[in-house]
Amino acid sequence: MPMSNGDIKGKGYHFTHTVTDGLRAGGLWLVMQDDSGQTAGNSGDIIMFAAIEDVDWLSGSQIQLKLAIRHWGKVTSTGIQHQQLEGQVYPLWQDSYLPSDDVLVMRLIQCTNEFHNSELNNATAPLSTTHFNTNWICWRWLEILPIPLDKKQRLLKYPTSKLCLRYLKKIIRQSDRIK
Repeated sequence: MPMSNGDIKGKGYHFTHTVTDGLRAGGLWLVMQDDSGQTAGNSGDIIMFAAIEDVDWLSGSQIQLKLAIRHWGKVTSTGIQHQQLEGQVYPLWQDSYLPSDDVLVMRLIQCTNEFHNSELNNATAPLSTTHFNTNWICWRWLEILPIPLDKKQRLLKYPTSKLCLRYLKKIIRQSDRIK
């Protein structure tokens, strides 16, 4: 999700070609994938644009990319024969802020402290402030929770983060009742 960093490893002709194309284009479009391998790569699906910050071609048995997710977009067309994906930048939700005592903020900080999730620790928002970017909080929860891919897509396509916030708070409050 935007405002986070990640690493990708790969090898082979297709991966090498994808990396060089990404370097020429200034980045790569990334699609969401669920645990079963289903991807969100259909026309209109939300995708992420990742800037390539570093490429390590030679250190290991695979090529390693350091990526920074800059923004999201929508799939405009897919080339099934050549496994190409075309996207267009789609506006991010407008920034708003949650107080540090919001249930989503508190539980995210707690999860981060308990599990030292490297993906969260590498994300670009601080976890020691009095207000948190609502978008950042929503995106981190959408990365962590095992929410079905089609539901994530519906939440992200909504014009504001309000529906996502309401949905995530319902999940977190339900999980707190179970304990």
